Amino acid sequence: MVIGDHEVTSFAGISGTVHERVRDWMRSAIVSGTLKPGSRIVQIDIARMLGVSPTPVREAMRDLAAEGLIKVHARKVATVTAIDANELRDIRLLRETLEALAARLCAERITDDELAEAERMQEEMERDPDLGKYVELNRAFHVFLYHAARSPRLTQMLLSLRTATPGMLSVAFTRSKERRLDGLDEHRRFLKACRDRDLDAAETIFRTHSSVAFDEMEAFLEHRPID
Repeated sequence: MVIGDHEVTSFAGISGTVHERVRDWMRSAIVSGTLKPGSRIVQIDIARMLGVSPTPVREAMRDLAAEGLIKVHARKVATVTAIDANELRDIRLLRETLEALAARLCAERITDDELAEAERMQEEMERDPDLGKYVELNRAFHVFLYHAARSPRLTQMLLSLRTATPGMLSVAFTRSKERRLDGLDEHRRFLKACRDRDLDAAETIFRTHSSVAFDEMEAFLEHRPID
């Protein structure tokens, strides 16, 4: 079957349960541009194309919606999330600046109990869950640290910026396999900076923490197929 100008092949080479294989195939199809931003995804069509029942497709769509890669609408229809490249660059400038400030405030204000909880969350991410689970854990980790900075307005602004960049981590990790390991290392160094109350180190680490993910997202947007 052909979607746009792309030939769609079997997902037989993808490992995991049927649900996981459908999800990974759909994620890769979105990142590669086979499924274009704004394009309509119909559950029954994907199921028929891949030779599976609608159930694993529905589960995959739920996971990808949680990652921000698709938006699910009524009647089991979804569309691939779209974002403009110029908008992304504006968001990047704001987010990198505000996350650096949040990191500095967090290193100054986080309590010992909160730091222990952040370290526990980090350990959970270190167990190498699948990509969808990692994206969820990573978001929870960052939101927890935003709140530890004790600046409600800053937290609100950062949450809004994160919502405006749906699917960014999924795109980055699919395109750059080593990014997850680098990100985890940066998390560890940031938590150490918090332990040491080293505000400058914490700010430096988080100023560039999202840079690679933004680079990959920008490359994805610049080279994606356009109707």
